[in-house]
Parts: sequence; C-alpha cells; structure tokens
Amino acid sequence: MYLTQINMIRGLTKAEYFQFRELCFFSNCLYNVALYNIRQQFFTDKTYLRFESNYHECKDNDNYKLLQSSVAQQTLRAVDFAFKSFFGSFGKVKSARPPRYRKKGSLYTLTITGNSISIHDGFLTVPQSRTYMSVLNSHRIRIKVPERLVGKNIKEVKIIPLYKGRAFKIAYCYEVDEQDLRLNRENSLAIDIGLDNLATCVTNFGTSFIMDGRKIKQINQNWNKRRAYLQSILTKQNRYSSKLLERITLKRKNRINDCLKKTARYIVNFCIANDIGTVICGYNPDFKRGMNLGAKINQQFTQISFGALRRQLENFCVRYGMKYVEQEESYTSKASFLDLDFLPVYDAEKSYTGTFSGKRIKRGLYKSKSGRLINADVNGAANILRKSKQKVNFEQLCMGLLDSPLRIRVA
Repeated sequence: MYLTQINMIRGLTKAEYFQFRELCFFSNCLYNVALYNIRQQFFTDKTYLRFESNYHECKDNDNYKLLQSSVAQQTLRAVDFAFKSFFGSFGKVKSARPPRYRKKGSLYTLTITGNSISIHDGFLTVPQSRTYMSVLNSHRIRIKVPERLVGKNIKEVKIIPLYKGRAFKIAYCYEVDEQDLRLNRENSLAIDIGLDNLATCVTNFGTSFIMDGRKIKQINQNWNKRRAYLQSILTKQNRYSSKLLERITLKRKNRINDCLKKTARYIVNFCIANDIGTVICGYNPDFKRGMNLGAKINQQFTQISFGALRRQLENFCVRYGMKYVEQEESYTSKASFLDLDFLPVYDAEKSYTGTFSGKRIKRGLYKSKSGRLINADVNGAANILRKSKQKVNFEQLCMGLLDSPLRIRVA
C-alpha cells in the first residue's frame, strides 16, 4: 500500500522559491491549455478528447516545453482525471458542471513520478527541462528528504504551492508493506461521527467510549473569530488576504489534521489491542449538502472535514488487514437500540411515517421505552452496528450502553 508524508519546504534561497513559482505558473498555464482542448471538443462535437490525443495537441506548447516532460504529462493527466470525474457525476448530481479554467496567473501543483524522482545523498533534485534551464539560466533545486524516508520506495512527489506561492509544501508518496494482523473479523466496532463527540465508539461485546471533538471545535471557532477580525481590517484597505491571515489558516488546518489523525490512530490501536477486525463507520451521503441548521452550526459542520477522519480510518484498516465498512446511518439516532426498533432507510421522496419506542429527552441523553437512560450518541453507534448486520451479543452490548461513557481527549 501507499502512504504519504507532507512537509513544508524551508531553507531555500529567494531565487529557488522564484523558480518554484515559475514552474508552478507554467503548470497552471498548461492545465488551462489542456482543459481548453477538451472543453472545445466536448461542447462542439459532444465527444471526449482522450489523454493521448490531448498530449499530441499540447506537446508543442511553450508551457509544455518549459516543464520537464513527465511533470507536464502529470498535469495533463490531472485534467483528464477532472473531466472523467465530471462524466462520472453527470446525471447523478444536479449541480455537476464541466471543470472550469484555473485563475489566470495562479499556480498549480508539480507532480514528479517514476524515473524523474532523483534522490542522491539524501537530497531530491527537482527535474527541469533543458529549455527552461537554457532560456531562463536557472540551476538545479535540491530539497532535503526526511530521514525516515531515506531508502524508502518513493513513487510520487508533489510540490504544492500555498497562498499564491508564498509557501510550498511537498508530499512524498511511498510504498510500505501491509501488515495483516489476522484480527478476529467477528469482533466489530461501530463509530458514530459528530461534532462535540467526534467519534462515539461501541463494540459488539459491550465496550463504549467517546473521542472528544471539542478541541477541534475550539480551534475552528478561534480561527473564525481571528479571521473575521483580520478581514475587517483588510476590507478597509481594499485587500482580501495577508501573510498573517494565510499563516493562521495554515496553522488551523495543520492542528485539525493532527487531531483527526491522532483520533484515528487511537481507535485503530484500541481495535488491535482488543482483537477487533471490523470497523463500521456511520455515513450519510451528501449530508452536508443543503444543510440549514443556522449560521453557527453550519459553519462548524461544513468547515470540519469528517471525510478526512473516515479516510484515515480506512487507510489504517487497509494497512493492518482490518475490514472497513461505511454504513448508511439514517434514523439510527431516533430509533431505540434497547427496544430493537425497526431501522428504515431514508428516502427523500417518501419519508418514514412510523414511530420509535424511545426519544431524546435532552441534549446527549436518550430514554428507552423502559425508562433506561443512555448516551444518545452511544445509542446511535449501537444502531449503526445493528444496521450493518454484524454479529451482536445483545446482552453484553446492553451492558456497554452507558449514560456517561469514557471520554478520551487525544490533543
């Protein structure tokens, strides 16, 4: 399998940073050239210009010549992938539109693959075309490779411009061996993802705990307040961005990603320690689309990437030979697990008219038909487990349905 390590590029000279901005600028121009060719044929003939044909039309373009050939081809493949994604969603999503041109003068990613990845003495040499080096009289750029990646089989390197080229990050994609731990797949753990309770976890043998999400919420709220203050100052100056605004935005992104990865790591380590081979994550497709829960709640939900947590969990499961399942979770928070209520599947055209045995009596607390109080998110996670059709020990699981389960804060 493949893993990715991302680092900020630091320690280069002004001339080297300028070269990065130039190369990313050429990549952006080439992207628009390739996209123009595909769009024109699509709108004119209603046919798709494939990568091979587009390559022959772009290879004589100046922007292609100023980039190293494999780097330029990866930019063309990115355009090809974007249009194929459009065709994949065409007819399924009402708002699907063809890929649009990138902003003129902006910067686009440089992707280095295959034999173009040259690492010697712990340094990566950024590939440049002969045309670029002769016309612009440039020199080779060498980037220090992290020590933990030296000797690894690096398959792809991406140089990603940030904030109009004021900073750059580098992503190393490398290959590692999968570790099949042969965990018991009959033991399963269900996860209900939320905001204050980032991940509420329930096992099919009666253990429950909550991964606290209030730290992420706090980071996001502080960033929004700070950003609003800075933008109010910039607006008076007829500006839209500043180095400080971009710096706090990058810091906020890194801190949230750190919390999400630590949360996923804790959950997977718990599964390994308890011989759990199946992870079931509750998920509703397009649950953020058209959300209208008020300005504050919308802000919190839409700005935090719950998908990143699911992807991290899935990657860990693949790495350690665990089974990962995404389970549709409609009505799991309304139905009572203790009373084994029927769990319907949401249908936008025909809403469910039945009733449920229990109800949520206040924030975070669910009351069953018998009057037993349990944590509302634990009830939801248990219903996700039941909806997934996994083998469940009902008596043991009922013992783990607590009103105040263990709360774990990882950051």
